[in-house]
Amino acid sequence: MPMMDRVVAWISHERCTCKKATDYWERYDNKQQEIAERERLEEESRKKRERIEKLLGNSGIKKRFKNRTFENFEIDQGNKDAYKNSKLYAENFQRFKETGEGIYFSGGFGTGKTHLAVSIALDLINKGTPVICMTAIDLLAQIRKTYDKDRNVSEYQILQVYKEVDLLVIDDLGKEYCSDWAATMLYDIINDRYESCLPTIVTTNYDDENLVDRLARKSNYETAGAIVSRLHEMTMGITMNGEDRRKRI
Repeated sequence: MPMMDRVVAWISHERCTCKKATDYWERYDNKQQEIAERERLEEESRKKRERIEKLLGNSGIKKRFKNRTFENFEIDQGNKDAYKNSKLYAENFQRFKETGEGIYFSGGFGTGKTHLAVSIALDLINKGTPVICMTAIDLLAQIRKTYDKDRNVSEYQILQVYKEVDLLVIDDLGKEYCSDWAATMLYDIINDRYESCLPTIVTTNYDDENLVDRLARKSNYETAGAIVSRLHEMTMGITMNGEDRRKRI
């Protein structure tokens, strides 16, 4: 075949340096970095969820509370702001996660604190966010179980899950008087999350003075006071008042 009938071509892997091409490759590289970062975060979340499942069995939400969603929360004049702020928190969780800001629900019995806290947890779980949501009593019970001889899970492993999960919800803080051991464990978890800038949601039926009394059990007031102080530092306060809905006929 004569040379003049041949088509000669070459492939170059070098990028063109003209402005149009440079702008294109800059956008391309930024997009690829965004994709890689998103995939990294998704993989990190998946591993955290698997770790929670392995060590605790699930997120900690009991069967009775798995239907406590925003959709079936009873809104009235006294709680509409609490509902609105809770929903906004769930919708904008990534922003709150960056600052480590949680929520401190306080108020009387049966006013919907747990319902809203669980609603936030369920909303985020459905979006793939690693969440642990349980009562303070159950949270401490999981640590105590590690002391059983036949357990192959250590105290350290459980504590690390509590300290590292994207969102930790502690329901009914102060329901049971704390021993010195329990108060120390709670402070260790809460303070570590504070220092790591990870959000925590708490619900309690008690004002600060009574909560400190219940956490201190008339002995460890310094630790109990530090727990309450830390929580106020790392959360926005939502106070819920009104009648006890559980007493309605």
